Amino acid sequence: MKLILPDFNNTTVLVVGDVMLDRYFYGLINKISSEASVPVVKITNINYIPGGAANVAMNVSSMGANVKLFGLLGIDNAANIIKKKLKINNVDYNFIQDVNFKTIIKTRVLSLNKQLIRLDFEKEYKNIHNSNILLENIRKIIPNINIIVFSDYNKGTLYNIQSMIKLANSSKIPVIIDPKGDNYEKYSGATLLTPNLMEFESVVGKCNSEKKIVDKGLNLISRYNINSLLITRSENGMSLIQKNKEPIHFKSQAHKVNDVTGAGDTVIGVLSAFLAQGKMSLKDSCFLSNIAASIAVSKFGTATVSFNELKNLYKKNLINN
Repeated sequence: MKLILPDFNNTTVLVVGDVMLDRYFYGLINKISSEASVPVVKITNINYIPGGAANVAMNVSSMGANVKLFGLLGIDNAANIIKKKLKINNVDYNFIQDVNFKTIIKTRVLSLNKQLIRLDFEKEYKNIHNSNILLENIRKIIPNINIIVFSDYNKGTLYNIQSMIKLANSSKIPVIIDPKGDNYEKYSGATLLTPNLMEFESVVGKCNSEKKIVDKGLNLISRYNINSLLITRSENGMSLIQKNKEPIHFKSQAHKVNDVTGAGDTVIGVLSAFLAQGKMSLKDSCFLSNIAASIAVSKFGTATVSFNELKNLYKKNLINN
């Protein structure tokens, strides 16, 4: 397969889901607190990166594809930071902003590139009115998109996801979902689900072999009317399971793992960008997303992967193999 930059001019990915702000505090441990036996970190730098569905959208954009992002934000400073960062990264967004909702923030404190603690500022927020507005916003734009990605972090934005899937199905728009929780019935009708192994096992039970993963994956596909599963398996790579086809297992391409934060967002972002373009098979798109994941985990913090980074590692793998 020759990897050339696809023509994304007439291709648009719609990302819908839980949007959050990843906040990183960097510093050095210079003493132990006199108040308690805990290290004191002197903060030297703070970095803000859009996370969750926003990170998926930025990974789509970094491939060179057109992307639109729908989600829910509060009316607060975190929301302003997210919107500013998205503009810089060429992500077109349309947010519902609710005064009763506080934008989700995940704060990580790091020293010498080691994460010391994560602090989550969040509250699940299910609002039927907002869900209906979101559904109508999708309905308005659906004639102009090629694929929908639902990034579900179980925070309430996708409260009405089954209606959204049915809308996409009726418009013959492929649906890719990064799932959360153990209720996969709500994902019925999806084109592709991309759980990690832990998420997959929380639904089907422990899998102690690839055969078990495949057998239980096929059962899940049949039970919930899903076309395909792409199960990310950390150091064991990925497994693509499809109806009436042999499973495909992709070996991990990661040579160095510094941080797995947001790797799943990279996988689904890169995968959806190439699938939306319509000229690459699911197998090849998964192969490239597997390479992209290896780049993402080599970086620190929530990260995106550019097409040039992907192309360079792809060429390197060809030479080495």
